[in-house]
Amino acid sequence: METNPFKALEPTDTCPPHMKEQIVSEIDTIRNTMTIIQLYVGELFSMASALADFPHQPQE
Repeated sequence: METNPFKALEPTDTCPPHMKEQIVSEIDTIRNTMTIIQLYVGELFSMASALADFPHQPQE
């Protein structure tokens, strides 16, 4: 039976607590940034969609 070569890539050490806190903080920052971007871009596209669906008045 062959052994999994990817098992050799997994470290046996644990991550220090301060590094875990930094990683979680960075993930939270990215998540918050993406939420803000999604909010503004979503509003921009909904506004553009509303303007595109605006009924045009025929000119006489």
